[in-house]
Amino acid sequence: MPDERRFQELTADPQPWWGLGEVVRLSVPMVLNTVSYTIMQFVDGWMVSRVSKEALSAQFIGGISAFVPVCFFIGLLGCVNTFASQNLGAGRRERSALYGWQGLWLAWSAAGGLTFLILLAPYLLGLFGHEAEVTRLETQYFRILIGGGLFTLSARALGAFFVGVHRPGITLVAGVAANVVNLIGNYVLIYGKFGFPALGLAGAGIGTVMGSAVESAILMTVFVGGAVAREFDVRGQWRIRWAAMVDLLRIGSPAGAMFLGDVLMWAIFMGRVIGGFGTADLAAAAILNRYWHLCFMPVLGISMAVTAIVGRFCGAGQPRLAWRRAHAGLLLVEAYMVTCGVVIWVAREPLVGIFNEAANPLVQSIAARAMIFILLCQAFDALSVVFIGALRGAGDTLWPGAVQLVLAWGLGLGGSAAVARVWPEWGSFGSWAAVMVYIMLLGSVMWGRFLGGRWQRIKVVAPSAAPAMEESVVLPPV
Repeated sequence: MPDERRFQELTADPQPWWGLGEVVRLSVPMVLNTVSYTIMQFVDGWMVSRVSKEALSAQFIGGISAFVPVCFFIGLLGCVNTFASQNLGAGRRERSALYGWQGLWLAWSAAGGLTFLILLAPYLLGLFGHEAEVTRLETQYFRILIGGGLFTLSARALGAFFVGVHRPGITLVAGVAANVVNLIGNYVLIYGKFGFPALGLAGAGIGTVMGSAVESAILMTVFVGGAVAREFDVRGQWRIRWAAMVDLLRIGSPAGAMFLGDVLMWAIFMGRVIGGFGTADLAAAAILNRYWHLCFMPVLGISMAVTAIVGRFCGAGQPRLAWRRAHAGLLLVEAYMVTCGVVIWVAREPLVGIFNEAANPLVQSIAARAMIFILLCQAFDALSVVFIGALRGAGDTLWPGAVQLVLAWGLGLGGSAAVARVWPEWGSFGSWAAVMVYIMLLGSVMWGRFLGGRWQRIKVVAPSAAPAMEESVVLPPV
């Protein structure tokens, strides 16, 4: 009886609706941050679209190509959240700061190592086989963004720490400040305002780097000099600790490989598979991507919150509560993404027209018809974004990463390329359909992995107060 009573005390949940309110409270600052970033990217794309169709296409492909080399490290550094939150739940706050520092050391090392890509940029971007002017602009934009990698990666490591220790408001302030600087810098440098030269797409790249620099500076200042520094003994944990570094690499590397594989797959899909159908299809894909980001990016904030909450409860030895919070996150994400999909489909013609400045009828037709894929994917995209985040919070990264890579390259890229080759008369729509199947299958598989419960047996940190009897959560607890 004492064991059963102790078990009930540790697993009792005072929160109704699976703890939906708790998820909302932690998610709101993260969602606002990603919303502000998404809006900034949206307006940024709109500004560039006023320069030329070539500049819009080049920003899209050049931007995603610059993102590919750093995304492995962004995925890896995101697991600072896992260690920070689990140590928070286990009552070891100083170790949360320790993993924050290890993330920073990795970020600085990676940024320095990636600078060699600036020299290789013309050859790498030339592989897409785009028109000469598009390739020139892609190369220019790529080089600027890679040059700012130090700020980008530092901000990701510190942001993951603050979310992991349940201080998302700090990342919100830093993110909004960065987006404001970015937006102002873009306006001044793209169009040549206030005596500055009109740099076009290069101005957009410089504005982005300026914003990242401001974000990382704010986060670093609070990390080493604010109340958080005293609470988590931040200044006492700054040294490289190889055991902790290995821990972060062990859990974070599969997550980084997963992110890298996904982004690289999308880069090749957009640049090579869709780009192979012509500039009109590529421009339509760039427009489609803007609206897909409006659906997808804000819910990344909920996913990061789910990672932090699941990590905290796993660190405290309470997987049942982790299960409930993950599904509370799913309710939020499904409601938002499905609603977005319906709205975008209903208003597809005027929404495409916002970016189709030249009123190109071919671009308008392709983009408007392809909006159906956004509508059909939303419910399944929600499953993947929530449960990949939940599994990451529990430290389950290897199996999800391997499965995602197989599906992305085998079905997403391989399937879309095969359809383009076998049924070219379908145009880019056949390739989009293959990618849609990949997204649906990925979401279903990740939900199944979480429901299977294997993540409960992964030990990232030793819990401070583990339940006195074995707990298994496979069916929905009520």
